[in-house]
Amino acid sequence: MFGFYCRALLCPNLNPIIRFRTTLPIPTPSSLLLPQHFSSSNEHSFTINYFVNICGFSPETASRLCNRVRLDNSDRPDSILALFRSHGFSNAQLFGIIRTCPKLLSFDPNKTILPKFNFLLSKGASSSDLVQIVTKNPRFLYLSLENTMTPCYDLVKRYTLSDDSTMLCIKACASIMYSKNPAQNIPLLLENGVPESKIDFMLQNWSYMVIVDPAIFKKAVEEVKELGFNPSTVIFIVAVRAKLMRKSLWERKIDLYKKWGWSQEVFLSTFVRYPWCMMASEEKIEAVMEFWVNHMGWESLMLAKHPQILCLSLEKRVIPRAFVLQFLQSRGLIKDAKMATPFKVSEKLFLQKFVNCFKEEASQLLKLYEEKRDLPR
Repeated sequence: MFGFYCRALLCPNLNPIIRFRTTLPIPTPSSLLLPQHFSSSNEHSFTINYFVNICGFSPETASRLCNRVRLDNSDRPDSILALFRSHGFSNAQLFGIIRTCPKLLSFDPNKTILPKFNFLLSKGASSSDLVQIVTKNPRFLYLSLENTMTPCYDLVKRYTLSDDSTMLCIKACASIMYSKNPAQNIPLLLENGVPESKIDFMLQNWSYMVIVDPAIFKKAVEEVKELGFNPSTVIFIVAVRAKLMRKSLWERKIDLYKKWGWSQEVFLSTFVRYPWCMMASEEKIEAVMEFWVNHMGWESLMLAKHPQILCLSLEKRVIPRAFVLQFLQSRGLIKDAKMATPFKVSEKLFLQKFVNCFKEEASQLLKLYEEKRDLPR
């Protein structure tokens, strides 16, 4: 039995047990023996011993995994591990994949796993892409290539129009290769007047949107239409994306805006004009409001009129530019520092219009700007 478990699996020159057990100490011969309480049946004992000694799991974890798969010999699991290794998977990645999908060890590698690897590679996935996709969500390896993966891939490609773009969607959300929900959610958007180009935009930016439960997705689309968003625009997709956040998070963000003086009417008006305002995190909203209102002494309603500022970098753009404007106002070089335009323009244009054009103060302004921008946060 000892010799049986020491067969080469992952590397031709090293004991397979030592190679795979990346997080546990190298086992001694005594650790390779089957514990007494695992000897109730040969198959059960073999499976647990394989998980412990070859895969490096604890006996407790091995016992749980054994409820999901039984191995009667090492031929298939050895071949599966060798196949993964030959495609560049590390020991740590294999550990995670097997823990998530232990039943893979019972599959025929050449009939079940390899064709799916080859399918992704044939569509333009690099070796590192393949490793990333499988490691992120190996569950799609359980499913049929012909009946699930290929139709799902073709559906996405119908709108992204290229293998490269489709692969980017899969890398962002591997579940898109087996979820049934895109086949319902995408037609729903088309029925509501969303053009194919905007579906491409959605897939490229937030591919996970289409795998949302269809009932939840439909509700979000209906709510966005009721607010008056035009389905033919990108803003419609952004609003649906915002509406798909958890209800508790949505309400916390509204409460946060109200805390800083926005009414419900102001919030809705702002959201309809710029739904990205709900894409900012709670921490970001709080930080921008805190700086804008308490530090600079400016009104929060200005941010309702110009909500784009909420999504700009506080450290790299809002703070340094605000200090430059404040300096200019203190010197009488501008009438009012509370302007939105300086925050929205490019850095080149900002420096041209608000730093370099003031010849006598330019060096001091530039120093102030760079100091505030480079402050550790």
